[in-house]
Amino acid sequence: MVIIMKNEQSEQGQLREHIVLIVDDNENNLQIAAKIVHQAGYQVLLASDGKSALEILQTVVPDAILLDIMMPGMSGLEVCETIQRTTALTGIPVIFLSAVGEDAMIEEGLVHGGVDYITKPFRERILCARLRLHIERGIYQKEIIRQKEILTEKNKALIEVQEQLIHLNAALERQIEKNLAIFAGMNDMIRNPLAVAMSMLEMNDHPESDQIISQLERIDAAVDDLDKGFLASDKVLSYLKKHYHICE
Repeated sequence: MVIIMKNEQSEQGQLREHIVLIVDDNENNLQIAAKIVHQAGYQVLLASDGKSALEILQTVVPDAILLDIMMPGMSGLEVCETIQRTTALTGIPVIFLSAVGEDAMIEEGLVHGGVDYITKPFRERILCARLRLHIERGIYQKEIIRQKEILTEKNKALIEVQEQLIHLNAALERQIEKNLAIFAGMNDMIRNPLAVAMSMLEMNDHPESDQIISQLERIDAAVDDLDKGFLASDKVLSYLKKHYHICE
């Protein structure tokens, strides 16, 4: 494994942020591809066989992989299949490097998870263009996944808030039910005796009956205002409409 000028700046003065893993058992092809990719502004990791490539992938997740399709030992197809079975690596674009006449192998590679292929000998502009395309697409897909995760978390938080509101609303309705019972009891305990007392005083010729009745009427009016104020609450009206089908 070799890391070429990691974290250095490119010729355009920008920090090299994206990593490309190049896997090829041919040293000459490996160095040519590394030079092209490095000059294009990427960090470069090199592996001369499939086993070494998988060892690198245990610690580093590159933005793209250039993978020789035919290698001794573990072939590029086997490496690609292993990558596709590894959850942390499945989003990495794998671009196969193939020689002329390996069409059947290329087709199998694309079926097993490869996104593209480039034939040897390399054409620099084509290699860079396809590499850039798949890296940008990968970044875009990662952003989509990130946004989906954010949306999932927000939906989860929203559901929690909705559940809290349901519990709070249920508690409010229970309290309204208790208050209704209190006001019903108040009518029985206060207003009914007041009505009886005022009726008895109206039949009495005592000189202070009118004054007493006036004071009792003030008490009755105060209780009535309190009752009406409670029943005028939007929450109480909503509760009465829902449970007792009472309209305004």
